[in-house]
Amino acid sequence: MQNHHLKEHLYKILVIGDLGVGKTSIIKRYVHQNFSPNYRATIGVDFALKVLNLAQETVRLQLWDIAGQERFGNMTRVYYREAMGAFIVFDVTRPSTFEAVTRWKEDLDAKLSLSNGKHPFVFRHQ
Repeated sequence: MQNHHLKEHLYKILVIGDLGVGKTSIIKRYVHQNFSPNYRATIGVDFALKVLNLAQETVRLQLWDIAGQERFGNMTRVYYREAMGAFIVFDVTRPSTFEAVTRWKEDLDAKLSLSNGKHPFVFRHQ
């Protein structure tokens, strides 16, 4: 019998965007495969863990659901620390939330940088 050593990886992923755009709903759908039409605002930050078992490794995605109003506070610097990626979410029925995407990206850039001074997140859109 072979002794397989699975590699484990933990990645902190931020889910950010304006208030009420669906961040929590997206996370709950992805992690728990359910959806609730009832809206409840996130206070501060919430967490969810998605475990992906791949061929020879286990990937743990620690999803940080950050409240929409937090961009205006000082806590985002703490929340953003050591993040490996970020999703900026907006509501297609509310143009102001799309316009806010740039401000959320600027907030990330202002509060996170690599040791070489570069920003860790590249803005990609489809």
